[in-house]
Amino acid sequence: MPRFVIDLGNIDMAQDDVERLNAELQKVALTHVAELRLDKPLAIKFPRPFPWGIIIGPDFDNVLQSEALIEKAFEGLQ
Repeated sequence: MPRFVIDLGNIDMAQDDVERLNAELQKVALTHVAELRLDKPLAIKFPRPFPWGIIIGPDFDNVLQSEALIEKAFEGLQ
């Protein structure tokens, strides 16, 4: 499964800029996945609070497992 991370943690940005960047990155990911025209529906989660953007997977259990892995990895970076 492909994973993509964009970490801009050390760049000072206004909250408005952060929100616009988040929205644009989500839009790109969702558009690309929609263009794949997969036969089965996908589970999509926008984690809150919002440190990771979007998680997309074949089913909701997979999405929750991915979220837990990302949370664990993220804790190690703080």
